[in-house]
Amino acid sequence: MNKIVRFIDGFVFVAATLAIAGVFYEGMTLQWFPIVGVLIMCMDYSFLCATFFHLFKDRKSKWIGVHVISLIALIVAIAMKVMKIPYPAITLVIWYFYIWFLYGTINVNGVLECSNR
Repeated sequence: MNKIVRFIDGFVFVAATLAIAGVFYEGMTLQWFPIVGVLIMCMDYSFLCATFFHLFKDRKSKWIGVHVISLIALIVAIAMKVMKIPYPAITLVIWYFYIWFLYGTINVNGVLECSNR
């Protein structure tokens, strides 16, 4: 289970990095690129999967609070989508960077734990 979760953590971080870079590039060129939507979907769905995995794996660790916050954010985002409430642009920026910083920190923490063994 640990190897699967570590792989998903790395995938979420890479997907978030590519999605942020894609959105930034779109803003620079003022064009829409279909691949950016695919990158965002990869980031969002892998974040959803990773959150569920972490809720089971980290239920007795110091990270559980962060994953509960992630689950609440996911529930709110899905509810807003279902009720067709538009997301303000700043919430998308916060969402992307929350995922990026969270999984960057989780990956660094995992590397440090492995190097201390």
